[in-house]
Amino acid sequence: MTNNMEIEEAKNENIGDVKIEYFEIYFGKRKGYFIPKLIDLENGKRFSFNIGAFFFGIFWVLYRRLYILSLIIIGVAFVESKIEEFLVNRLGDSPDIEISLRVLWLLVYGTILGYFGNYFFLKHSKRKVEKIVSSTDEETIKMKKLKKAGSGNWILILSIIFILIFLLILSNNQ
Repeated sequence: MTNNMEIEEAKNENIGDVKIEYFEIYFGKRKGYFIPKLIDLENGKRFSFNIGAFFFGIFWVLYRRLYILSLIIIGVAFVESKIEEFLVNRLGDSPDIEISLRVLWLLVYGTILGYFGNYFFLKHSKRKVEKIVSSTDEETIKMKKLKKAGSGNWILILSIIFILIFLLILSNNQ
């Protein structure tokens, strides 16, 4: 694992064809966490555990702007719900079985996302940073684009939470 002092010393070094300095702008406040993970990924260590991905699942994925992965997760969740429905019908329709299956699926999803979340996010980030850096020679434009692209998507998360609360209120009023 790389520490912050090593990151500062390596500022003019590259990750792939891109200076670490550009990744620092992209990751912003979380650079101390993600730069060492990115360096580890470049050195062949593919998986590390992300506690945020474990606990917040698809919300973490959406916040990190991993939209294709979120669609895959939604598809898997749909298939999982059909499997759960089948199992509940076969094992008996009891609240204990339903709760046990939901907890099991949540732990499975959380563990998978916890271990694969950084990998997918860092691969996505590397492609995004490379694209931005190669798009212009103007440093100020690069910096602005990197900062904007690297920030999380709170608007989408808050919109989804608002819609879920609204739907919950509607379902309780009927």
